[in-house]
Amino acid sequence: MTEEQVTIRELQRNAAEIFKRVQEGHTVQVTRWGEIVGQINPPDPANAAIDRAIAAGILDPTTLDSLPTGAEVRELVRESSPPGTNRGSDAVLSMREEREY
Repeated sequence: MTEEQVTIRELQRNAAEIFKRVQEGHTVQVTRWGEIVGQINPPDPANAAIDRAIAAGILDPTTLDSLPTGAEVRELVRESSPPGTNRGSDAVLSMREEREY
């Protein structure tokens, strides 16, 4: 992905071409008198996948709204398992081994 700059006037005159480049993965910074005043980014593929899953009825948007943000997740304190219990990853590996022939 590349980054380029266009003036507001260029954006007004060539919007279709500029948005075509953005759709192809380019980021375009918009300038006024040499100062960056905005930026046009390509769509985030993760957001597009979420939108498709909502449209297909796979995800419920109200459930998504109740989930913690990335910043909130980073602040969560990880609790250790009680002594003598298996880690979740060990349990999954064990279950996979049982299913193999």
